[in-house]
Amino acid sequence: MITKEFHKLKRSLYSDLLEDGSVGFVFSGREREDRGDLMHRFTPNANFYYLTGFTQPKAVLMVTKTAGKVREELFIDHPDEKAKRWLGLFYTKESVQEDTGIENVEYLEKFEEALPFLRHPDRVRHVYIDLENWEGTFSMNEAQRFAARVLKYNPTLQMHNSFHHLALMRQVKSAEEIALHRKACDITTKGVENILAHLHPDMYEYEIEAYFDYTLRSMNARHAFPTIAASGINACCMHYEDNNQKLQDGDMILFDLGAEWGYYASDVSRTFPVNGRFTQQQKELYNVVLKGLDAAIAASKPGQPKEELQELSKSVMADELIRLGYMKKPDEISKYYFHGSGHYIGLYAHDVGENDVPLEENMMFTLEPGLYFDDLKLGIRIEDTLLVTRDGCEVLSGGIPKTVEEIEEFMARHNLR
Repeated sequence: MITKEFHKLKRSLYSDLLEDGSVGFVFSGREREDRGDLMHRFTPNANFYYLTGFTQPKAVLMVTKTAGKVREELFIDHPDEKAKRWLGLFYTKESVQEDTGIENVEYLEKFEEALPFLRHPDRVRHVYIDLENWEGTFSMNEAQRFAARVLKYNPTLQMHNSFHHLALMRQVKSAEEIALHRKACDITTKGVENILAHLHPDMYEYEIEAYFDYTLRSMNARHAFPTIAASGINACCMHYEDNNQKLQDGDMILFDLGAEWGYYASDVSRTFPVNGRFTQQQKELYNVVLKGLDAAIAASKPGQPKEELQELSKSVMADELIRLGYMKKPDEISKYYFHGSGHYIGLYAHDVGENDVPLEENMMFTLEPGLYFDDLKLGIRIEDTLLVTRDGCEVLSGGIPKTVEEIEEFMARHNLR
């Protein structure tokens, strides 16, 4: 798992971003209501976890930099006896201090009185806040509401959004992070193998999905995102998640799934024949997508502009579709391929980072070309999780059957029906 020394190093890099005479804030986030008296399982804001390693809600990291000196403070909620009894949750500022390595830990009721622009307004002129927001255009999260309060209190303070800087820090992975990604991919591989060992016609999509779920739960892993198990025409819907249709003999089924381990994600797509054998047409079109993926993987290395990989896959697949008679001109591929070829991966499955940059060693991302034929009720996507190495890349999900021959051989040998 990630050590507190890792988080200490990241806080040091974060403090380097701050101008002298400034204070920075990163929030862990709040629990979300589900329905009734239920709450969604809490996952901390990724940037907060990256800097602290603390995983509980309502916490705030405050870093002050004045006269060249840096002071780190972590403000935490503290569970009462009811939380201890009902949730098994109990920690103190002393235990958090030991666990995180942050010297100054206080309870949240001390937060506002500790704000340096209230106590020493002459020393602080800049405020940095992590303003990550996935909620939508007009909704405000806790960090944004806090920023609005600060500016209302003192409009002369200069406000900075540290989100982009933290995103750039997270692009290149440490050895500890890579190990967690590798474990997540290993668990995902076992989960997909369990799917292939049980896949057959007349099941429902949710039944075959359950074999992946079982593998994750049996290995104490979490889902990185909701699983897509889309058979037939359902595979032509990019974010199909109903997973409730019966598998038909002769159909293909597209899976987009991934395990999460230690908060780090894997992301894999595979498309399999429900009955274990590709038709000739399915085989031809599947190999078109695989050629597009293989070309992009072969080009993935330090210095390669990430965005060019999308065009490379598209170009290879267009040439193949023209050769097979599905198209006459390369630009016609937009009828069959209409999403990006991949994304960074990290603390989120679709992780933050700058796309229009050359790849660097120890970056991690996915490649996922696909083709979708509504008239054939066929969608094909093949995705791998990749680690950029010194002179190329390593496919961390490469153990999952991917070629036509590997898939058919595995299903013939292992299928338990």
